[in-house]
Amino acid sequence: MEKLKWIDHELKVKYGAEEVLLLPKEYQLLQYLWERPFQVFSREDLLDAVWSMENPTDRTIDDHIYRLRKKLRPLASLLSISTVRGKGYLLKVEEQVHQSPLAEDQDVASSAKVLFHKYHLYGQGKALKVLEENQDIFGFELDVEHQCYLHFMKGDFEWFLKDERSFWDTCYYLMHIYSYIQPDKEKSLHYFTKALAEEKLPGAHRTEIRLLNRLSLLIFTKRLSEAENQLSASKKEIDDRGLHNLYPLTLLTELYLVFLQNDKPAIEKKMKEVGETLEKYPFSREQATFLIMQGIHCFWNHEEDKADRFFQEGFKLFKEAKYIPGLMISLNVILFFIQEFRSESDLFSIYQEMWRDLAFEYRFSELKSQIEYQLDVHLNRKK
Repeated sequence: MEKLKWIDHELKVKYGAEEVLLLPKEYQLLQYLWERPFQVFSREDLLDAVWSMENPTDRTIDDHIYRLRKKLRPLASLLSISTVRGKGYLLKVEEQVHQSPLAEDQDVASSAKVLFHKYHLYGQGKALKVLEENQDIFGFELDVEHQCYLHFMKGDFEWFLKDERSFWDTCYYLMHIYSYIQPDKEKSLHYFTKALAEEKLPGAHRTEIRLLNRLSLLIFTKRLSEAENQLSASKKEIDDRGLHNLYPLTLLTELYLVFLQNDKPAIEKKMKEVGETLEKYPFSREQATFLIMQGIHCFWNHEEDKADRFFQEGFKLFKEAKYIPGLMISLNVILFFIQEFRSESDLFSIYQEMWRDLAFEYRFSELKSQIEYQLDVHLNRKK
């Protein structure tokens, strides 16, 4: 059964297509009852729980219950507030809610997966959010892999540390999150390399690690000769297997390598090639990444104001796509190349400050230690 969704910053509850906007105390009162279904609470109990620092009257509870009942009518199939004569109030929650007849239809499930893949590919974060929130209406249920991607995309990183799912379902995402927030890229490279040998890791994840993820880490740890060899192998396998969706990302990763080699003709040639390729593959996240690389190109050419404009355009596109990891990857790339080319630039302190803001918002310090523990337990174990 789909759960009631709580949108704290908007004081809304959502169930399926229904949204209910509440006042602050209504929201607190409903949340208190929701967390304790089928328990009877007197007026005094509820006053102590929700108005503990105030001096309201018994009538306050009655008024709030009255308003809540009216506002919650659209959710009547899920919950209701009952009066227990002489005792108080309780929240009834339906354990069995009518399921869509399409829920078991394999054609619907297959179509939903195709739609999800297209929205994912083209960076349509808002559309993915609608799919996620209305699974019961559309008559399908997202599998674990799609759930993982959605939480990853939204920056809900703590979700991956809960014990509700297999480590091997989340390993790929945990390693990515770790690679963004761990300054020592050698450590990230170590975990990605160890994961390649694990048969429990889904095949699609191993493919992307082998073809793309290790490649970028080889570049950022300046193992350039090994990176060149891996790049050639990745391009060949992508071509041989027809993995064309990976081609734009491979070219963008190659740009990192070309900039580090500091070969002006090669840089100009590769920038042109990437631009032409993205006209054929207009994927939002890749377009955003190319804007960041155009900024790196300007910075390399000592055009810092222009570089900053490209960086901001790239961030804007990632935000529109609702792709939080893109912001983190981009800041990693920007800070890396500013340090590589001109660390005394004023842009360095500007983007360091942006990084610190993200670190605070997403609790990088706590995440890093918790993820590292999980990776050590499963990937560094003795066999």
